[in-house]
Amino acid sequence: MKTQLVNHFSVFGYGYRNRDGKAVLAVKPECTATVSNIYQYITSESARHATRTLREMAEQGATRDELSDYKKLSFKIATFSGTFSYRKADDIIDRTPYLVIDVDDLASEAEARQLMQRFISDPYVETELCFVSPKGRGVKWIISLPEWWQPLPFKQQFEAARMHVVFHYGVAVDASGSDVCRACFLPYDPKCYINPKHLK
Repeated sequence: MKTQLVNHFSVFGYGYRNRDGKAVLAVKPECTATVSNIYQYITSESARHATRTLREMAEQGATRDELSDYKKLSFKIATFSGTFSYRKADDIIDRTPYLVIDVDDLASEAEARQLMQRFISDPYVETELCFVSPKGRGVKWIISLPEWWQPLPFKQQFEAARMHVVFHYGVAVDASGSDVCRACFLPYDPKCYINPKHLK
C-alpha cells in the first residue's frame, strides 16, 4: 500500500439489483471527491428524498433487510479512506489521511446530535466532517489520522480510533469500519459539520 496520502477519495453511484434480484452496492467508482464536495452534497437537496423515505420506512416498521436494500439502491457512497479502481481492498490506488467512525443504534436523532457535538469538540482527534446517518439514529465521524497513527496498518489505525471512542465516549463503533474500502452512505443532513479549513 502506498504511503503518500492524498486528500481526495472515491465516490460510487447508486447500487443495483444483481441477476439474482439481490440489492448490491456499486463497485466501480463514479468519481473522486474532497471533503468540501461531500459537504456540499450532503447539505444540498440531492439526498433529501431518499433520506426522508428511509426514515418513514423505519417508522412504519420496515424490516432490517428492507431498509438495507433501500439504502443500497437509493444512496451514493464514499470510501473516505482512499481511492479505488474497484471497491476492494486490493484495488486501492491511494490512501487518504481520513478514517470513518460509525456509531449506530442510538436512541434518537437528538442523542445523535449530542454525540456529534462531543466528537467535534474532541481535543485529541481532528474532525473533518460529521453528520447524522441516513436513518437518523447514528453518527458518521470522519477524522484525520493523528501523525502517530499514520505509520500503522489500516486495521490498527481503526482499532486505535475505536478504542479512543470507547474509552472517551462509552459508545460502540461499527467494527466493519476496519475494512479500508468500507462504504459510507451519504444522506441528507443540513446540519452536517465541516472543518472550517475546507471552506477557505
